[in-house]
Amino acid sequence: MIFRFLNNLPLRVKFILPTWLLMTGGAVVLGVAVDHIVGKNLEKSLISRATVMANAAASNLTAAIAFSDKETGREQLMALSADPDLIAARVVSPEQIEFVSFMRLPSDCGSQNGTIACTNIAVEYVVRPIILGKETLGKIELYISRETIDSEHRMLLVYLAVGTGFLSVFSLLFAQFLHQIVASPLGSLHQSMSSIVRLGVLSRTIPVRHNDELGQLTACFNEMVTNLSERDNQLKQTLQELEKKGRYISQVLDTMEHGVIVISPGDKVTYYNPAAAMQLNRFGCSPTDLEQLLETFEPVSSMKAISKAVDEHLPLKNVELVHIETGAVFSISTHPMASAQHSLLQFEDITADREAEQRRKLAELIFDKSQDATLVLSRSLVIKTQNTASIRKFGVSHHWQDISAGDLGYVTFGGLKTLITSGSYQWNSKMQSAAGHYIPCQVTVRTLTDHRGKVEGFVVSIVDQSVELENKRLSHIANHDVLTGLANRAHAFEKLVKIHSKGRDMHVLFVDLDGFKAVNDQYGHKVGDELLKVVASRMKASVSRLDFVSRLAGDEFLIAIYDMTTVHPIVTRILDRLNQDIVINSCKPKISASIGVRFWASDDRTSLSTVIDQADKAMYHAKASGKNRYSVAKEGQEDVLEYV
Repeated sequence: MIFRFLNNLPLRVKFILPTWLLMTGGAVVLGVAVDHIVGKNLEKSLISRATVMANAAASNLTAAIAFSDKETGREQLMALSADPDLIAARVVSPEQIEFVSFMRLPSDCGSQNGTIACTNIAVEYVVRPIILGKETLGKIELYISRETIDSEHRMLLVYLAVGTGFLSVFSLLFAQFLHQIVASPLGSLHQSMSSIVRLGVLSRTIPVRHNDELGQLTACFNEMVTNLSERDNQLKQTLQELEKKGRYISQVLDTMEHGVIVISPGDKVTYYNPAAAMQLNRFGCSPTDLEQLLETFEPVSSMKAISKAVDEHLPLKNVELVHIETGAVFSISTHPMASAQHSLLQFEDITADREAEQRRKLAELIFDKSQDATLVLSRSLVIKTQNTASIRKFGVSHHWQDISAGDLGYVTFGGLKTLITSGSYQWNSKMQSAAGHYIPCQVTVRTLTDHRGKVEGFVVSIVDQSVELENKRLSHIANHDVLTGLANRAHAFEKLVKIHSKGRDMHVLFVDLDGFKAVNDQYGHKVGDELLKVVASRMKASVSRLDFVSRLAGDEFLIAIYDMTTVHPIVTRILDRLNQDIVINSCKPKISASIGVRFWASDDRTSLSTVIDQADKAMYHAKASGKNRYSVAKEGQEDVLEYV
């Protein structure tokens, strides 16, 4: 009866139930064994630790008991409190008289008649004698809580239960997997047979996954189906190959970047790829309207040549057409097709290539015709290319060192950092010309990088500054006093008028030296010239660097103080500094200054010449008042402020 019952069970139950029961039962047995062994080991470890503590304490307490030193005994017991599982310890004499004790009882534990009793916590009791020589001084009793090992034991049970549950689920899934291995071929075989019954012979075969009886049965079925459908498969294979070839050709044409149009006899477009549609749609043209295409591009002669090649089924290569409105350039080729007198027309937008070619030629022209010397250097500073200006100025050179003036022609470390970070750097240097002499130049270098940003070379532009520097020198000579370096009369008049016209207030100071003629007569003109240099230096040091100091002639100077409401401190400082001792070649010339001041407001329409004349009169007033002082002129009148 049992075997008959088992035989009637579904195949799914026959596979899953025994496998699941076997693996789950094994996991339970293994968990019980592990729980038993671990529990014993934890208990053994606890007792061993308590025994070691008791032996150590008994050894340390001999002296304390022998001398009745309860304080030392209490300290020894307190040292045992480091063990968290110790709840009580006692030392008693042979007469059961307590010597010292330590209690750390949980809430559910208590001491009765010298023993520890707990309600919910198991306690291990360990006792060891305290012996000195052959005499027994007493004994030590330790009470160790089992709460920690019981907690660990309970946690282990939880882990084992969870692990057993996971293993039980895994065994169930594994049993289902085994069932799938066996039942899947049978199900596929049954499904295929049902399909043959309903639909006839099919070319589908069942995979043989195992070399067993089921696999052999499946192989026989597959062979039968294969034999029945062999002719059908051959026909289908031929059709699939043709279809695959057509798809492949279509994919190739669709992925081409060039536009492709297939034209049949009668100028009918039978195919065009996406690239053709995209490129022609940009210009509002339809790839199927050949007449519109003929009207959109030029030259007409090229369009006629293409039309003739299509009509006569002839090849034609690289004919360029230009879109009339946008100027876009296309390269056209026609290729005759062997079947049905079709022609394949291929076209490519080469506008960017033509523009790049034009830019390259323009760059070459600019490079060669530039008035500045331009060189292209490699990473090792080898000169790769020179323009005409570079060859004319520096000659044919092979290395940067050939034209650079020693270390002056090289970039400093700070400049190198700027060049790397910003891509360009500029500095002034002297370069060796083709004639062999050195000329002042402004050097600009730019980096050439590849697509990864790596520096491959440098473009260097060299501007000859000889003429510019000479012009600056001549301009400086024309506008400055040769002796003192101050601005001369002409430059002073031009600058002050220009600044006043911009709406700025200023005080105009007319300075005349007191005693300068006597210095020339006593020490000579050489000392007088040096004295004028010292005076100019002290005047510049007495005013702001934004103010203006100039020499008009001889010992007369003109100073402009901008945007100040009062100039008394500045004029006082000038007088003080000019009155200080001066030593020139062991000579001590003594001078002072008389200064006339005229305020020239921004809205004052008085001319500069008149303002200077009024300041000059104020200066003479100061000189007549005793020298080494200044006076102020206002609107042509003189209000004298004396300084001694």
